[in-house]
Amino acid sequence: MKHDITIKSIAAFVLLTSFFACLGLNAHANAFVPDTGRINKSLDTLKIVYLGSSVPSGTGASKNFGYTSMYSQLLKKRDANGIGKAWSTVNKSIGGDNTERILARWQRDLVPQKAKYVVIALSLGNEGIHEFGKPKFEQFKTNMTKMISIARDSGYVPIIANCYTRNDFNEADYNYVKQLNLWINALNVPSINLLGAVDDGTGKWATNYWSDGAHPNDAGHAEMSYAIVPSLFDALANGKSQPKFIDASYLNWDKKQHKLLHFKPDNALHAFTTAITIKTDVKGQVLKLTESTGNTINISINSKGLLEYKSAKAQTIKGITKIDDGKWHKIILTHYYARGETILYCDSVQQGNASEKLSIQDLYLGDTKGKGIMAKDWLFYRSGMNLSEVKALSDNTFLKSSLELYAPLDGLHRLLKNGLSNLAQSTNAIEWAK
Repeated sequence: MKHDITIKSIAAFVLLTSFFACLGLNAHANAFVPDTGRINKSLDTLKIVYLGSSVPSGTGASKNFGYTSMYSQLLKKRDANGIGKAWSTVNKSIGGDNTERILARWQRDLVPQKAKYVVIALSLGNEGIHEFGKPKFEQFKTNMTKMISIARDSGYVPIIANCYTRNDFNEADYNYVKQLNLWINALNVPSINLLGAVDDGTGKWATNYWSDGAHPNDAGHAEMSYAIVPSLFDALANGKSQPKFIDASYLNWDKKQHKLLHFKPDNALHAFTTAITIKTDVKGQVLKLTESTGNTINISINSKGLLEYKSAKAQTIKGITKIDDGKWHKIILTHYYARGETILYCDSVQQGNASEKLSIQDLYLGDTKGKGIMAKDWLFYRSGMNLSEVKALSDNTFLKSSLELYAPLDGLHRLLKNGLSNLAQSTNAIEWAK
């Protein structure tokens, strides 16, 4: 009987989706998938199951200790240090699996685990994107939507890993991966940007980060593990819901405000993206980042009204977009550690790039001299972003994969009691630097 109910619910879901698609309302899948499923008291609220293919199973890593094992080890360390919950994890990933195979073994491999959280980690490579193109792209989306619906109907909390690289991918394959990841970014589920951790810029593994054409080596697995927000599951267990973009106010660094706003990402960090929307008609500092080595990176507005990026490891990037015009501009800094590249954008226009590898520990926002810079919507992601993602972010599409910080910076408290609230699904906070 329960099986019949599930089949009927899936059929109804697909019918409803098709109906809205005909109306042109299917641009964002989160319009159809509710934020929370039903409550299932039989599930272990501190248990996570990894359900995927060969990469999440650890293939390519020494002794199969891959990115999921590395993340599980981090959770244990957080528990031992008293900063995280006592999570247990089980890996039910099988090499070669795709969305169809996962659906076929869902009842056998996931259900008996009675875990509340399931990380669904699959690739377009196994789906057959290289050989068959768009039909497999659509198959992935359809089956992933089914899995999310089934998971929530059973009381599970699904987390989706974005698709990643393969050395046999061509330009068309890479475009499908990027399109699919934008789709996953918009889903009303937590997600992980694995592509931005290991991408060489063409959809292939970064040099020296792969074991074979389909799998990362130890270094590649480590990069992928860093892309998962360390406190994601603690935030979920605490009931923190999916963040939604809010149009609040801003913070103003003027004559009265001289302190910097401080954010410290959890644990080790390599690839990252940070974005901030600013408005000013003067020069001054916008962001300062510090490395584990003590080196400092500065992003400021120079006397010509252009962005300027200075790093101890690279040549200065001098921007091309004039931004001291009293209008809002979105500044995006993305760093691909594995391929050793930092790229600076303003309103999706590339300002320049630098060859370097950074290990960021702290980020500081603002200008200690109180020049008159207004800032809002501070975002921090634990992964690099390609141009498709940068353009989406610049168009105010709210991307959520690997998001560790979303601070609207509602300094006037129009929508938030705490103007420094972090709405991302993490336990991190921002505070005024001392």
